[in-house]
Amino acid sequence: MSRESHLLPLLLTLLLILIFTCQSVAALKIYRSRQEFISMLGQTEGRLYLGNCEQSTRRFTCIYAIDESYSQEPTQCAVTEQQHKPWWMGILETPAYISKITVLNIDQTYRSYPDALRGITIMAGDDICFRFESDESFIKRSFPCDVIADQITIQSNRDNAVLTLCDIEVFGAPVKFPAILKDPYALLVHSCQQSSVGGNGYCQNAFDGNAQGDHNANPCAMTSDEFTPWLEAKLWTPSLVTEVRVYNRLDCCKDSLTNITVTLNNRVCSSYDGEPEDAMSFDCKFFGDRVRIKSKKNQAISICELQIIGYPMEFPNVEKFKALGCYKDNPKNRDLTQLVSSIIMSHEKCHKMCKRLGLKYFGVQNGMHCWCGSTYGKHGKADEKMCSIPCEDNEKQRCGGSIYNSIFEIL
Repeated sequence: MSRESHLLPLLLTLLLILIFTCQSVAALKIYRSRQEFISMLGQTEGRLYLGNCEQSTRRFTCIYAIDESYSQEPTQCAVTEQQHKPWWMGILETPAYISKITVLNIDQTYRSYPDALRGITIMAGDDICFRFESDESFIKRSFPCDVIADQITIQSNRDNAVLTLCDIEVFGAPVKFPAILKDPYALLVHSCQQSSVGGNGYCQNAFDGNAQGDHNANPCAMTSDEFTPWLEAKLWTPSLVTEVRVYNRLDCCKDSLTNITVTLNNRVCSSYDGEPEDAMSFDCKFFGDRVRIKSKKNQAISICELQIIGYPMEFPNVEKFKALGCYKDNPKNRDLTQLVSSIIMSHEKCHKMCKRLGLKYFGVQNGMHCWCGSTYGKHGKADEKMCSIPCEDNEKQRCGGSIYNSIFEIL
C-alpha cells in the first residue's frame, strides 16, 4: 500500500474534526436494533470523544466533564450555579451514531445543594435520548440513545438546582463521508414544507430541476402574504452542507427575497439584506438535514429552485421513498385501496409494510393509518397544511390529516 493511501484516513479524520467541532445540531433517530445499525456502518461500538463544550453558567468548568480524570471532587467537575434548569452541551469530534451516554456525578459527601441530576433530559442533536426523573440522584448511570448526531445536551428539569458532571462518556460508531475529499454536489431532498401556499406554489416546485423563474410557465414555490413566511427542505440523510443556492422568480415579485435568513437545523448559515438578485448563493459549513429559507418581512416569498450542495453521510442499506405531497381521500372511494395498519405509525413503518406487499405507493393518514396502493391522486392534491397531524411513532413526521393522505412513492 502506498504512503498516500495510508495518509488518507488520517487526513479525513483531521478534516472532519476541523469542520464539525463547535458547529452543528443535526440528529437522526434510528429505528433499528443497535447491533444491526452498527454493523450497517461497517463499524464496531466504541468510545466517542467530545472536542468542545459549553454550559449555562460557570462556563470555564465545562471542560472538566470531558477531561477523563474521573475525579468526583468538586474542583475537578463541571459545576453550574444554582439556577433554573441548568444545562451542559458537548460537541463530538465527528458526527456519529450515539448508542449510549454514561454520566458520572459528584461524590455524595460534597452535595450541599439541590442536585439537578434527579431530573434530566439527555438529547443528541435535537432528538431526545432519555428522560430521567427520580427522588434520588445517582453516582454513575448509562442512558440509551440510538441517534445520529454530533452534539449532546444534558439539561436539568429542576427549577432551582446545581448541575454537576464529573465525567461524560459517549459510545457508538462514527459515520462516514466517503465523498468528502472530492467536490461537493447537489444533495437529494426527501420532502419539503412551507408556512403557507399561495397561487398553487407548492414547495415541491422548488425541487423540480427548473430554475427558469416564470411562475406562469412553470410554477415556483410560493407562500401567501403573512408574518415571516418560510420554506423548508428535508434531506434524505444528514449531510455536511457547504452551499445553498436560491433561484428567484423573474416574471415578478423579485423583492420577496431581499431580506431572508438561511438556516440549517435552526443554526443560521447566512442572513441577506440587499437588492433583488436573480440567483443567490450562501455558504453553510454545518452538519444537518433541514434547510430553511425564512423571510424577515411580512410578505410572500417565491422560490423557483432551491439547490443544497454538500457531502451526504454514508448510510447504507436504507430503504428509500419519495414524498409526493398531501392528497384528498374519500371514505366511500379510497384513494389508496389497502389499509394495513392503524397503530403507532411512522413513514418508515408504513413504507416497510407496503413494500412487502409489492405496491408502489403508500400514504399515512390521521397520525396512525397506513394505506397502500398501486395508483394515487384520484381525488386531487390538497394544501400541505391539511396533512399536519404528527405521526404517533415519530412526532417530527407528519402523517396526513383526518381525511387526507401524505403520499409517498416507494423507490
